[in-house]
Amino acid sequence: MRKIAVVVTARPSFARIRTVLDHLAVDPLVDLRVIMAGSALLHHYGDVERDCPYPVAARLFSTLAENTSETSATETGVLTIKLSQTFAEMRPDLVVTIADRHETLATAIAASYQNLPLAHLQGGEHTGNIDDKVRHAVSSLADLHFPATADAATRLAQMQVKGHILMAGCPSIDLAARAAWTGRYQNSLVILQHPVTTEEEEARAQIDATYAAIRSWRQYGVIWFWPGQDAGSDRIAKRLREIEHTTTNIIFKRHMPAQEFLSLLRSTRVLVGNSSAGIREGSYLGTPVVNIGTRQAGRQCAENVRHVGYDAGEIDDAIRYQVDHGPYILSALYGRGDAGPRIAAVLADADREDVDRGAGASRKPGCAEQELSAVGGV
Repeated sequence: MRKIAVVVTARPSFARIRTVLDHLAVDPLVDLRVIMAGSALLHHYGDVERDCPYPVAARLFSTLAENTSETSATETGVLTIKLSQTFAEMRPDLVVTIADRHETLATAIAASYQNLPLAHLQGGEHTGNIDDKVRHAVSSLADLHFPATADAATRLAQMQVKGHILMAGCPSIDLAARAAWTGRYQNSLVILQHPVTTEEEEARAQIDATYAAIRSWRQYGVIWFWPGQDAGSDRIAKRLREIEHTTTNIIFKRHMPAQEFLSLLRSTRVLVGNSSAGIREGSYLGTPVVNIGTRQAGRQCAENVRHVGYDAGEIDDAIRYQVDHGPYILSALYGRGDAGPRIAAVLADADREDVDRGAGASRKPGCAEQELSAVGGV
């Protein structure tokens, strides 16, 4: 039986591995070990464990009270220590890590130094912020790679990462494919704006520009989400609390279950902010998106996204354009809704000898061998 440890560190990460977990959990030859860590354990950030239908093998608390560049670095070290101890006791045959948060880097370090094969989802993408450095570092440490797009797969091949590359799409698109349109949100604007770690000092002013832009859209209900657990989010949260006390036409949300959020994303008039959800899941759902600033700079986008700077007038004009445009044609840029079973099949069937020598995992039917040849046969 193959013991696979999957490290979940945040609500978005859980959404982007959920359908993989669904298929691994029912495989009789897989011993699935879900490890919850970081903000995934905190009620403030969504209490992810509550929504996880599978037993949690370990709970590793590593989140500090403040969200600064220093605490991000410290949390990376703390989680590296805790994961190292957990992996030493658990001895999984394979470790899975997701995306580009600092906890992802901790997972990669803890696994690699113990010679545990590492699989990485969503490598090869290009964005601004510290995420690029983390993502590429994890890709360099990983042995199996599951990029979401052809562009990302090509970049990984150019980086000459070792091991097997399978462009399977993003598993969160599997969930988006199930999202239902609901009239409850059809006259809403959704704001989801996170801090940019290299622009911590400007976080408050950036939020003020967004707030100034949406104040003229009182004919629509505004749903504004709290920022994720990143350096600078405390500054944004403080400003949102001030806004919350002075306005009555904005509904503030700390989090929302993935399927409900995706239904909201499918139904809303416009998503405003800098979340990758607008670019990834939004592309599949055809959601009009106004992407603000540099956080997603360089990320591959479909036609549904308009990019603007931190200027209230520019943001307002882009919202107006997107409201007038309405929903876009659905894009399969980040997947077709079948990533989960394809990724799970490779994870369950990869021989350790193949992983160690970088020869590629053995393939079950439906694992899209033609896509491997499209990025050079790696």
